[in-house]
Amino acid sequence: MHIAVCDDNIADRKQTERLLGRQSDRYFKETGDRIWIDSFGNVEAFMQNPKMYQGLFIDMVSDDECNGFHILKMLLYAGIESPIVMCSSSIDYRSLVEKEGIKADNIFFLDKPIKVAEITAMVDKISELSVTSDPSIELRGKDETVYAHGDDIICVKRARFDLEVYLTGGRMIAILDDIVNFYDQCNIFPQICPVNDNAIININHIKKTSFGKVTLDNDMTLPISFTYRNAINKTRKYVSEHDS
Repeated sequence: MHIAVCDDNIADRKQTERLLGRQSDRYFKETGDRIWIDSFGNVEAFMQNPKMYQGLFIDMVSDDECNGFHILKMLLYAGIESPIVMCSSSIDYRSLVEKEGIKADNIFFLDKPIKVAEITAMVDKISELSVTSDPSIELRGKDETVYAHGDDIICVKRARFDLEVYLTGGRMIAILDDIVNFYDQCNIFPQICPVNDNAIININHIKKTSFGKVTLDNDMTLPISFTYRNAINKTRKYVSEHDS
């Protein structure tokens, strides 16, 4: 099990590492697996690949522009579903999450100084939640990375040198990729199909279809070329057969 600690207080970061290190011995005896801990003191390094961790412990307080609460929102925006443990010291993360009305089942809270019993219970919770999730793909844009499940994707359009990937929640990320290559990556998502040489859609986000075009539930309308006129019906049939 891989766990990340992101804390700009060196003493607190080392203490969390020590507590998790002690848990690793117990975890190994019970499961035969180790707890591997990566430690970060800055946001840029931490956000390189948060998807790889089964649990993330966070408390960043020295930068008002990007403190722990901002990191939490970045992780949720990126589609991170692993347990995110907000460790409160000078920032009351519980109050901020409640105030902003953030609803996510993978947010947990600990108060510093962290007690042994609390981190034991948290490691057990992380282990319990470390199950295989729905497949996802990495969408790496110029300034951000998003991990998207199949139904997070509404449609994809070619735009000059980039692909514009439109996601649920009003999000859009531009990625440098070829649409054919991107469609190949979407083989894990049976609900994705092409509608013309420059666009692919998710059939689960179709609002309506008419002659030669399709309207999606984000109110985008895309043309359906003659070559792909049967793609939507074939994809619907395939998804229906494999869901039954």
